[in-house]
Amino acid sequence: KAQKLTEHEGRPHAKDYDNITQEFVIMAIGDYRAQLCAEGPMPDHTQETAFLNKSWAKASQITGVNLARTPQLTKLVSPILATLLCSFTVTQVHGELKTKLRPLIEVMFNFHSNQTKLAIKKNRTLAEELKEGASFAFKVCLALMQDERHGFLKAPIIQKVSKMMWFVNKNNKGIKHNARFKPFPLPALALVLTAIECSIDEWMTGTWTDIPFMVQDHHSRYDLHLKCLQEFDEVTKEFGVLKAICARIAKDEQ
Repeated sequence: KAQKLTEHEGRPHAKDYDNITQEFVIMAIGDYRAQLCAEGPMPDHTQETAFLNKSWAKASQITGVNLARTPQLTKLVSPILATLLCSFTVTQVHGELKTKLRPLIEVMFNFHSNQTKLAIKKNRTLAEELKEGASFAFKVCLALMQDERHGFLKAPIIQKVSKMMWFVNKNNKGIKHNARFKPFPLPALALVLTAIECSIDEWMTGTWTDIPFMVQDHHSRYDLHLKCLQEFDEVTKEFGVLKAICARIAKDEQ
């Protein structure tokens, strides 16, 4: 049984509990976050519950601790099971990805932060061109004709933000949970594409405006990106195109 050492109001923390419980919960949280990114980064309640059950069982197997899942401990890993609201963990993952993307979008796509009429017009046009046919996902994305674009899913920003998010050091999920991220999973790639598109949307008026990256607002767009990836994989499966791209993302970043 978990022993709580510190009583206080507000959201519980792992440090409130004894060392064994802390180790268990930290392991469960890490595996849970890895599952979210690799298998279902835009989960519904049923998916989140399934992910939590798997992570709890895995933490129990690895630590040898059979810890009862109390509402307080559950809340440490996924508040959705305690409050039936959007998970803090999901929101945290999305927020972290969006925060890393924001400066990259401005620099790598050459948006301008000044407020001149010319800059605003250029930003608006650039955002529209990048979103047209998901041009932002191509290595050469702003060709005059869409047929001239090439390097689908080889846009430098995809590689860059994937590394920053999952592969910077040995404590990052992509390295620590290598089995889930090698090759780079399609759900995680779809999440990256969705986040990039959301970040471009912030420039659609010509001046940057914050748009929260929330499940309820972007789930349908995520589903479209995932479906596109799956269809692309099916069409090119004979040549192993997408498999090679995902393998390279994981290999290049480690």
